[in-house]
Amino acid sequence: MKIIYAKEVRVYLWELIEMLYFKEYFGFKDLARKYVIELVTDIAATIHIRQKHKAPPYFSRYGNDLYYITFPKNKHTTWYFFFTHHPADNIYYIRYITNNHVAGHLLK
Repeated sequence: MKIIYAKEVRVYLWELIEMLYFKEYFGFKDLARKYVIELVTDIAATIHIRQKHKAPPYFSRYGNDLYYITFPKNKHTTWYFFFTHHPADNIYYIRYITNNHVAGHLLK
């Protein structure tokens, strides 16, 4: 199994570290970095066994035949990873990441 992140997703993850720190969700930048690393590590370890859902049409701007998985990180935040899966090569291509605070209303 191989997981590839779109360039925009990689940039978003780096920016997420800064945002979590500067918005004071974490008191130390190292803790924000640890949170993002754990998120990515946990997804890499479980993407192939999590229940996947067909992405609503709204998200087609990020690619065709998109699926998403949910990843509850704590009692307030659930992350959504949108991806295409290429089963012949067993590649997951992560195209977009968001959470319930931003896009929860678009997913049922």
